[in-house]
Amino acid sequence: MVKENMTVRKKRYICVKVDGLEVYLETISSTGSMRDYLPTAKLRLREIEKVMPCGRWSMKIEQQWPEKGATHYQWINVRSGKVEDQVLS
Repeated sequence: MVKENMTVRKKRYICVKVDGLEVYLETISSTGSMRDYLPTAKLRLREIEKVMPCGRWSMKIEQQWPEKGATHYQWINVRSGKVEDQVLS
C-alpha cells in the first residue's frame, strides 16, 4: 500500500447576509488566524450598515477543510466574535 503525502487545504471566506439571505461571498487567504480578519470585517460590516441601514445585516468569517472522511466547518460571527464549528460526515 502506497501512502500519499497530502496537505489539507483550508478554504476561507467572508459571508455577508441580509435578513438571513446570503448576498455576498468573498474568498480570503487561509494563512494566519481567522481572528486576524476581524478588524477589517467589522469595518466592512459597519460601512454596509451605514449605506444600507434598512436591512438586518450579518457577516461571518468561515473556513472549511476535509479531514478523515468528514468536512469540518468553523466560523466567527463578526458582530459578536463568537467562534462556532460543525463537522459533517
